[in-house]
Amino acid sequence: MNGSNHWETLEKIGAYAASELSPEEAREVEQTILEDPEALRMAESYLRMIALMGVIGEESPEVPQAVIDYALRQAALSAFFRQAESFFAGVGRAYLDAFVYYLHLRLPGAAGQGI
Repeated sequence: MNGSNHWETLEKIGAYAASELSPEEAREVEQTILEDPEALRMAESYLRMIALMGVIGEESPEVPQAVIDYALRQAALSAFFRQAESFFAGVGRAYLDAFVYYLHLRLPGAAGQGI
């Protein structure tokens, strides 16, 4: 294969491996593959790639139920702690505001603004 013809040959070998050529074009590519060791290596590479893509496309990764259960528990626990934090922060603010009010520590004109 020479440099100017390289990409055209590469395309034809790919189309041959994917069975996209007419019978006449397929015979021409087969002849090239028989005569040129580099063309043979490319054809083999294309065929391996197509086979690998087919296998990958057929597989559906299965996630074990234990992993799904763990993720759900972690999400529920995280949501619980966020809610608990929000609740206790609100209760803490209310108690602090009541304490400040009880001790008359609030500055004049600062009503409703917290501490």
